[in-house]
Amino acid sequence: MKALAFCFVFFTSIFSFGQKLELVYSTQSLIGKHEIYYHTHQNLPIFNKLIKKNTFSSKVHIFDTEIRLSPLNRNLLSSDTILNEKSGFLFDKGNLISVSAFTIMDTIGKSFTLYLNNQNYTIHHISHNSNLKDTLITGSVFLPDPLSSSGESYGGSFIDSNDETNDDIDKELKEVQLYATFEDGKFLLKNKHLKISNHSAPDIQPTERTEPIFEFNRSEIGFEEINALYHISRFADYIKDTLGFKNIVNYQIAVDVYALNGGDQSEFISSTNPPRLNFGQGGVDDAEDADVLIHEYSHAVSHSAAPGTLIGYERRAMDEGLADFWAAAYSKMLNEYNYKEIFNWDGHNEFWDGRSIDNQKKYTDGLTGNKYEDGELFGALLMDVRNNIEDSIADKIILQSIYSWYPNMNFSDAFDQIMKADTLMYNSENSEILLWVGCNRGVLTENCQNIVEKNISKFNINYTLLNQGILELSHPTLNTSVKIFTLDGKLYFSKILNGKHIKLPDIKQGIYILQIDQFSEKIIIN
Repeated sequence: MKALAFCFVFFTSIFSFGQKLELVYSTQSLIGKHEIYYHTHQNLPIFNKLIKKNTFSSKVHIFDTEIRLSPLNRNLLSSDTILNEKSGFLFDKGNLISVSAFTIMDTIGKSFTLYLNNQNYTIHHISHNSNLKDTLITGSVFLPDPLSSSGESYGGSFIDSNDETNDDIDKELKEVQLYATFEDGKFLLKNKHLKISNHSAPDIQPTERTEPIFEFNRSEIGFEEINALYHISRFADYIKDTLGFKNIVNYQIAVDVYALNGGDQSEFISSTNPPRLNFGQGGVDDAEDADVLIHEYSHAVSHSAAPGTLIGYERRAMDEGLADFWAAAYSKMLNEYNYKEIFNWDGHNEFWDGRSIDNQKKYTDGLTGNKYEDGELFGALLMDVRNNIEDSIADKIILQSIYSWYPNMNFSDAFDQIMKADTLMYNSENSEILLWVGCNRGVLTENCQNIVEKNISKFNINYTLLNQGILELSHPTLNTSVKIFTLDGKLYFSKILNGKHIKLPDIKQGIYILQIDQFSEKIIIN
């Protein structure tokens, strides 16, 4: 309630009676209107102090954000073409600095906005993405990693071995086509979504070619670059084009796949302009594993949808769980084998344990205080939503709900935003399933009494056999005994099920008896 009261007072004071604001941008998402305003001083804009206003029907959410200054060792030149000029202020360390903002085009076609102080020094700048000439190149990648595509576990031929490759690992390389850029007679590894960069030690420059062929194995410089360009671009295409969130991460993010002095870690940095992704090379090189690539890019997605909100323990744990969820969802699109195991190739080995959203953790059991472990609960919660609602619909609901995240929120608050997004987007069509999922994971406690009662006897068993031996039931069930028998009555498989997906063991083709509690039906395994 304190947060809601603050938002209301803040909204009324700024937009009704108080300080004037200057509208900069106005966009429309799937279900809302989103506006960016400058704060002002003496009726002039403060260019790096912004208000984000999200309006959903009659509900308003406000975010106040400040952009750190990004100086540039470049001043206004006589050869520059001035496209726009505007006076205003920059805010830095409690002080307002008078500046003139010049949006220019230089002699080779690059565009910047330069913020010059009274001494004509550029104390801040924004680089505007020029139109890139996208062109198709060919490269080799893992889909999504050599263990998932081969169905193997880490060990034997499938080990890091100081970045060495072998025939078994090379068999998991897949040739793909992807968009890059052709400039000045060279093919460069950048497109509208990202650019491969060198901004963190060690000093390894991005690969360039005069021919559009970028086929490497994991032992060669260049493989991680192609792997990152392909997977991040494909995921960005999915959320922007397939799901329809056109304006999310609406900049070209800089990606360094040989970063952090070879450390075994990766990171998203929001404070640079544009933000950056860094991938380390310790153990299995992080950028070899699509889970790591999508996990880190998902932090950029969260930051883009809900800037300035990564404050509070559960909010930070949510961000880790959300990133694990998107990594698993993307991996499942490519191959369902072990998709709930996060960082299949990079982790689950001698270097570190990896993570998993294949768990039965409950919010009511309490949190551990480790944001990564507690994030596994939140990621599993989101995957429960996705596995019980049509994939793209669940993804839209989850992604839309992130726009409404705020500082210091908890898991239950986040799930409430998911249910509100379903109401706004689909007229609560999925409310019963969401209520069941929320009660099952303990993020909801009200109206749960009837939900947790088993009702399997009320419906016939409709099922689909998915890839990798996953049996999908038509209805979710909770804490229910599921057994498979041969026709002569021999027990073949037994499991307590929460949800509607069952991972079967290796099973021969034939007719079997599926028993859920006391209800049974013949099923055909092809």
